[in-house]
Amino acid sequence: MMNSQTLGYTMRQARDDEVARNNEMFFEADRLDVLAYKIIESYSGDAQTWARFIEAKKVADAQRTAAYQEWMRIHRAKRR
Repeated sequence: MMNSQTLGYTMRQARDDEVARNNEMFFEADRLDVLAYKIIESYSGDAQTWARFIEAKKVADAQRTAAYQEWMRIHRAKRR
């Protein structure tokens, strides 16, 4: 009896840890997004600044996509 209770807690804790890591992924995406937009805060139309923004935004978007994919994986696994 003790083993099944311990195992149940461990599995729940593992899922909670996955959710916490996934939240960190979303927070990182938000942080990267803010940094990207800071690049163009004082945008004056120059191509170099716009290119830096586009690259930074791609990194932020890729992080958000990875976080969302992980979120979907976690929630699909939870339904099993």
